[in-house]
Amino acid sequence: MKPLLICQTLGSTHVDAYFGELSGKEVRALLLAGNISPNVPATAYTQSARRQIWRRRFETELAQKNEGLALGFLLEWLMRHHRSMLVDYLDFLGVKHTMGETDEDFCATRELEQLHAGAQALFAKYPRHEVATYLLLIGHMQETPVFDRMTDVLVALGMDEGAAAAHAAAQVEAPAKAS
Repeated sequence: MKPLLICQTLGSTHVDAYFGELSGKEVRALLLAGNISPNVPATAYTQSARRQIWRRRFETELAQKNEGLALGFLLEWLMRHHRSMLVDYLDFLGVKHTMGETDEDFCATRELEQLHAGAQALFAKYPRHEVATYLLLIGHMQETPVFDRMTDVLVALGMDEGAAAAHAAAQVEAPAKAS
């Protein structure tokens, strides 16, 4: 699943919460990386006012389908604030890593059952939508629909049961398509 669709499926409440975890410095860097000006009017002298302006700009760019910004946002949120989830998953899978970072294409080297069991272990420890965000983002980065085929992951992200089943079925029927 592409990062933009992850953000859209999460919904604004969770995206707002993720955005709120980022520091002002992280938000500015994210906006600059997405070719969005982090400059604010002089009247926005409080952190809260600046963050509101940045959040509106971010939302506008997502609405304009800025896939790179969505990817950068999810990576920034994950790597800076939820690294323990990555470590736990990779440890569960027995993947060699450095603080949750690995070059191994573990979606291809591990059995589906092991990947799913690891997801269940994360669901027991972390908020479900955060686990789903991580797994679907990893699937996107490793160019595999393996997590797009897990309806429990899709439901945890925010899809209803019917939409999740349809999405998962579409991934099984057309595995070569980019999700």
